[in-house]
Amino acid sequence: MNERIENELNGLATKLGKTNEEMMEKYNEIASSNNLDTDNDRQAMVALTLTRNFVRGSLKGASSSTQRSSFGNDAFGFIVGAEPARDVQEWRRKTLLSDYRSNPNTPFNEERCAEVVLVDGGYEKSQVIDGEVETKNIPQLPNSAIEVDEDKWIVPIDNIKAFMSGDKNPRYGKPLPAEEFRLRAHLIAKTDSGDYQYWTLGLKNEAAKSFNVDCFEWLHLNALFNEDRNAAYGIKGRTLGSLQYNKNLDPESDLYVDTSSLSMEDLVGECMGDWVADLIEIEDFHTTQAQNPGMKLCITDGIVSSMNLNRNEKTGNCVLWIEPADANYGFDEDDLPDSTPCWIPSNIDIDFGVGSDVIIVGRTNQTQKKDEDGNYLEDEYNPVSLNVYGILPRVALGAPQEAVATDEEINYW
Repeated sequence: MNERIENELNGLATKLGKTNEEMMEKYNEIASSNNLDTDNDRQAMVALTLTRNFVRGSLKGASSSTQRSSFGNDAFGFIVGAEPARDVQEWRRKTLLSDYRSNPNTPFNEERCAEVVLVDGGYEKSQVIDGEVETKNIPQLPNSAIEVDEDKWIVPIDNIKAFMSGDKNPRYGKPLPAEEFRLRAHLIAKTDSGDYQYWTLGLKNEAAKSFNVDCFEWLHLNALFNEDRNAAYGIKGRTLGSLQYNKNLDPESDLYVDTSSLSMEDLVGECMGDWVADLIEIEDFHTTQAQNPGMKLCITDGIVSSMNLNRNEKTGNCVLWIEPADANYGFDEDDLPDSTPCWIPSNIDIDFGVGSDVIIVGRTNQTQKKDEDGNYLEDEYNPVSLNVYGILPRVALGAPQEAVATDEEINYW
């Protein structure tokens, strides 16, 4: 081994309080996990650089542990894509109200709601708890109350007694909030104690609504990581504040990570291979995934064949179309399949043009065809489209086509 590398590893071992043998073992482990040949001088130096980064992270974690609660973990990686923030209570409230109007006894006995009536200027609440009806007077209506009749309301109730972990739910029997925003982001990252892997990052309420992070940008963050579930959970008042883009840091700072030897595309393939689909077979992938339980996610790639960057007034979406790079098209009209439309939300900027080679992360969708009168046609479907969560331009060509004013936008003239 290069004497310089060996001496530096010994010095790093001292900093971490490890033996020289333990540090050498870590160096070899890092080299192996990144497919680096330590007999090659240049690759050996790359492995040393990655080992330095490991030591920096370990030292940073040790120093921050005295300033920060042990609740949570520092991590380094990148967001692959983020789903839109949505109010998970909205659907529940609509379903509850519909079910209650159909048969009030069903949701009441299922402990999904309490009934509240106005009695002598006060509120009387009735609900089922552990199979028994309990009635009591309450000082006020919760903000989630839904009026169902004159001086009568129903209140959505948390009827989950215990979590999947077996822990009791302290909110069982209590009113659900009027709104509860949640966002799920898809993250590839490593904590100080592990290698790069895929995580779902969950955020709630204000953190979910204000989450605005660029996809496929190396970043540092702090969250609560659960390795058993491959999930990370945002910590209120901390996770968003901890986000730092690596490119904005001083390369000489302890937090900065040299990413020159890392490939986001390779990491996506290694960590999220279960959701990778060939664009040519996107319809089969959509059908198979729709029939199976679990998270619906699709990662595919293609060449941008056209785009329309006019944002839809209601959804905020624009659209681009992609085609397989290796499609073997003939010259007959029947040999030319439709391009795949990809709906782009307003939080994703398009900084590339037609002809670009892109990796798309999102969710497949397919709608049923309608006749001229708006009636659904049996067993006839439109081509599969993609609701986009993130885009990685593999090769960015040209410039995005500017949005063109529609007829509706120039009617004032």
